[in-house]
Amino acid sequence: MFVGRQHELGLIRECLNDRSKAQLLVVYGRRRIGKSTLIREAVSTEERVLNFEGIEGENTRVQINQFLDDLARQTGRVRLGAKTWLEVFQGVGEIVESGRWLLVFDEFPWMGAGRTAIVSHLKLHWDRWSRNPEVALFLCGSVASFMVRHVVHSKALHNRKTLEICLGPLSPRESGLFIPKRGPREKAELYMCLGGVPKYLEQVDPRRSVEKNLNRLCFCAGGFFVEEYETLFKEQFRSLKAYESIVAALAQAPASLSELSRRIGAPRGGGFRDQLQNLVRAQFVREYTPILLGKTSRRRTRLYKLADPFLWFYFRYIHDNREIIARNRRNENLFRSIAGPSIHQHFGLAFERLGEASLDRILDHIGIRLVEVLRMGAYFQQSRTHGTGLQIDWVITRRDGVWNFLEFKYQRNPAGMQVMHALKEKIRRLNPPDDITIEPVLISAQGATSDLEHSGYFRHILRLADLVE
Repeated sequence: MFVGRQHELGLIRECLNDRSKAQLLVVYGRRRIGKSTLIREAVSTEERVLNFEGIEGENTRVQINQFLDDLARQTGRVRLGAKTWLEVFQGVGEIVESGRWLLVFDEFPWMGAGRTAIVSHLKLHWDRWSRNPEVALFLCGSVASFMVRHVVHSKALHNRKTLEICLGPLSPRESGLFIPKRGPREKAELYMCLGGVPKYLEQVDPRRSVEKNLNRLCFCAGGFFVEEYETLFKEQFRSLKAYESIVAALAQAPASLSELSRRIGAPRGGGFRDQLQNLVRAQFVREYTPILLGKTSRRRTRLYKLADPFLWFYFRYIHDNREIIARNRRNENLFRSIAGPSIHQHFGLAFERLGEASLDRILDHIGIRLVEVLRMGAYFQQSRTHGTGLQIDWVITRRDGVWNFLEFKYQRNPAGMQVMHALKEKIRRLNPPDDITIEPVLISAQGATSDLEHSGYFRHILRLADLVE
């Protein structure tokens, strides 16, 4: 099932339709995010496509042999006797020197056995292949650190790539298409537990409730997600424990670099920073700077947040319960006993992530175009005394002098007047400039009470269906 990706498909097909020059397209992103599926969809109408895939953990000799086997099988030619990548690429060049050819090098970092020499070898031969304007080469990979450092920012391939796509998760609305007959609440809750990773959503049985799916997949022996974290991180990173300590700490709460280093007891040196940046590149962690409101010279501290909904759900409910989950061979409802007592609290916090992932939908509903936006982001004001800090879920500052304050509420009942009073108090403490107009927006899972709606305080009130349907 192919869902979404219309923007990315358009970019790729625009390049492929340009026959005036050869195309070098780089696609990267975390495992299971749908890179290979996107490329297959984009080239589905092409006739001569050669696909090659690296093998995890194998050495260069094995990688080359697999490549040569695949090349002979797909072209019907005699298998080359090449022993180095330079010889392999020379043989490929003889095939693609004329006519329309598309080459897909999937899991390119594995193909090179993690060594960067393959990039310089490829550069030498790409300069020759690209003399044929009808050649297109896809370099695809899941090891974000390798792809960013040695392909995207490669000196060897500098000014040669024609397209770069860092593929992210599907939106909450797109994720909901995997369970089309379930209601908005279940679509939202599925996203808040698994996120928008296509491979994850494909595991869901759309005929069953989200609770039954989560119990089967996350809380039963052999469930797809029970060992998914370790499998995912072992493929992505070498030092599993070091990365796990960072992710587990961020699962508690967002943190600055110094706060995070104190939580896990790690020095703020280059190794720790590199690991954190690798998590950011892999889209497991988000690095952001809270928005500033008004004129101030106060320095903003960068914060790090666990961006992946599944990892947040995993560390809260699965990681420390793996032993009892491994014994659940009778499909007992451990989801209800382990997650049930606090799952609504979890959804209350996760709803902010769903809202941020739905910002395009929100902007459409409240009638704001990107060209009208000056800045947007979360707002934090830490307390300098023993009082409470100040937090606004999301702020949009506009060129017309309007500030939109977005409040995300995931409650069992419609939001009531207390939400209005709480936001008014925040605005009073914030003390915005007199020439600014504040337009509050409420995004509430259960909508609003009639009293709150009739108050007219919120410029817009959005519900779950506005985000996921």
